[in-house]
Amino acid sequence: MPRLTLAGQFDYAVSRTQPSLAPARVTGGAAYARYRFASRFALTGRAEYLSDHGGLFSGATQALKETTLTADYNVADGFLVRTEWRRDFSNQPFFLTETPSRLKREQNTATLGLIWWFGTKQGAW
Repeated sequence: MPRLTLAGQFDYAVSRTQPSLAPARVTGGAAYARYRFASRFALTGRAEYLSDHGGLFSGATQALKETTLTADYNVADGFLVRTEWRRDFSNQPFFLTETPSRLKREQNTATLGLIWWFGTKQGAW
């Protein structure tokens, strides 16, 4: 199994709901890198950018960005512990706050997951 995995993505979409209206356009991209340090431990980084002109995906014209760092530890065959930290941000106030009428430009999320599966060959991770 390779130690380093790299991936990239580019997206472009146009939607025109009525001929007399300006089209909504989305342009975006993502980059992904995963490095397996040992047979049981890997780190992954990901970054995404989405320019949502006309609010086609998010409902508002804005530039959305995201970064994520993920750590995986394969405890045993069929059992994985995953922790993830993610930061989403925008050039416009978009994310919810404790105050219903107030939005902010960023949000952070932390996750701890315990993943159990069966039916795979040993060493397939």
